[in-house]
Amino acid sequence: MIRALLCLIFLSSSAFGYVPTVESLFRHGANPDVTVNGVSLSLVVKRLRPADNAEGGTATSVAENAEDYYKIFLTKSTDGLKVAQTRYGNSSFSESSLLHKTYYPNFTSYTIKPTPEAAERGIFFALLHSMTYNNGSHLVNYLKSLGVPLRLNSELINREKIEFLADYKRYLLTVARDRNARKTAINPLQPSDSAARDRAQALMAASMYTDTRQVGLTKDDNQISWRVIAGSFEALVSFKERDVQKLRYTSGTGDFEIICKDYWLANGSHSFPRFLLIKAYNGDQYQVEVTAVRHYLEREEDLVKRLRNWDLLLKGKESHEARPEFLL
Repeated sequence: MIRALLCLIFLSSSAFGYVPTVESLFRHGANPDVTVNGVSLSLVVKRLRPADNAEGGTATSVAENAEDYYKIFLTKSTDGLKVAQTRYGNSSFSESSLLHKTYYPNFTSYTIKPTPEAAERGIFFALLHSMTYNNGSHLVNYLKSLGVPLRLNSELINREKIEFLADYKRYLLTVARDRNARKTAINPLQPSDSAARDRAQALMAASMYTDTRQVGLTKDDNQISWRVIAGSFEALVSFKERDVQKLRYTSGTGDFEIICKDYWLANGSHSFPRFLLIKAYNGDQYQVEVTAVRHYLEREEDLVKRLRNWDLLLKGKESHEARPEFLL
């Protein structure tokens, strides 16, 4: 019966032109649910420099020789999200090459200050959270804190329709348990009163969420995509797979842009962009290559042990090298 109700919701939404919400678009919905609490990403970061274009068109970019190596660890717990970032001296990502670590024991949508100066870091990590855990609320919440006029699904949901569907669900469960109940139970979809029937039809035709007019379809590079425009924030998300393609945040300091390219099944089941091309406020450009995505189950004692081991390895070491603006 519950399956029938879900099908009914889907069909009613599809029939009347379903438009996803911003939070739903950033859920990375083509991926299966993440059933473990730990995710780690291995990143190779290259700074790019503009290349001369003899034809006078848009300049391309080529990688400089220097590469930086990072790992980002995200761990969900009953207390929230814990985030660690480590930096290494070479591509081995080994303990002997560890140079630096940063750790946040309670990383929320508001951990990174909602200021133009910190927004590059806040948006980058909110996007990682969105893609690793299939959860768009972190990104929406952070953008809201920056003054972008977005709302969560919980703020957009049609409560009246939800209550109506809950009544219909109770009716389905009742008649499933007792077939004789069909003679007395009132089907919310087929009431005898004409005014009640009109209301039922109107509710079924209504969207599950208030349409903010911030999401629409567009054609980019001959591909149909969902386009988000909300104040100082813009984004493109692929129509079918719901893969994030591009996002841009504009502030008085400049434009911050992330382009996601070459999605791959990073661990055999979860899609992730191989490359993230990033343009910072000051015009600096970076290529972030995601070389590995690992899902695992992590106990609290394992995390504590790992943190202590890093502290021992870093004892006496000091890292004064500047990190890109979008990293911790």
